[in-house]
Amino acid sequence: MTDDAPRPHTANSQTLHAIVGDVHGELDSLLSLEERVHSFAEQHGFAATHFVLVGDLVDRGPNSAGVVEHARKGVAAGTHSVILGNHEEAMLAAIDAHAPELLIEAGTALPPIFQSYEVSQNYARSSSRLFPPEVFGIYRVLDWLAQGGYATMKSYGSSEPTDLTSWHVPPEHLRFLCSLPLLWKSDDLIVTHAIPDPGALESQYSTDADIRRAAITSILWGRRVPQSPVDPSRIHVSGHSPQKAVRRRRRLKMVQVDTGATYGGRLSAWCAELDRVVSALGAHE
Repeated sequence: MTDDAPRPHTANSQTLHAIVGDVHGELDSLLSLEERVHSFAEQHGFAATHFVLVGDLVDRGPNSAGVVEHARKGVAAGTHSVILGNHEEAMLAAIDAHAPELLIEAGTALPPIFQSYEVSQNYARSSSRLFPPEVFGIYRVLDWLAQGGYATMKSYGSSEPTDLTSWHVPPEHLRFLCSLPLLWKSDDLIVTHAIPDPGALESQYSTDADIRRAAITSILWGRRVPQSPVDPSRIHVSGHSPQKAVRRRRRLKMVQVDTGATYGGRLSAWCAELDRVVSALGAHE
């Protein structure tokens, strides 16, 4: 363990917990990584492996649909846990705004954590605050397509994702994505997609809508490294901000696991019980 590492997670179980960074549609990398983690767990005497995916299953890579299906089946089987990332939020918000019939057909709806038009404008870029509702909706969907949503809809069979009438997402995928929680935790670990602002983990439950939304925004989008641990009683693990390698910060009890798989880096998993990293080739290696 390096000087920059947190104390290893110790558990009274025979399960190895592998916290996996942002996948971004790179199904082949994910499957390769899981094979390596399984072998690693067996070598160290663990009876089972549990994968925790930090969100951003979708966008940019070639097979977001395959990643979502694999994760959905893993959650159903009890081998995986998945939390919401900002790219899932953007995808679902775009569908809700421009293809709501897909949600209706799936028998689901966006959970309360999603922002309305009015609240969205409070946190949008300054230029977008001038948009009327109908234009702001167009801005959001084009912004999502430009940030990787185009590849996502291609993976779901759309021949031209800018034609919103061509969008299709299986109902079971929409129900799964709408069900994703903001965090995963155990006695020793807490996992969020991004780095929450101080107090955000508590403020997400505030009865004040503005405070609650600001907290949720930081949980999904925050990048600022805190001055003190996010949760003093647990090691905090996050993705969202790509690092050259999994980064451990012992003083802050913090681990960052996004190693930029869709940008030519590797897809990595931090194996908590052993404080070891297992990686697989990324998209362009």
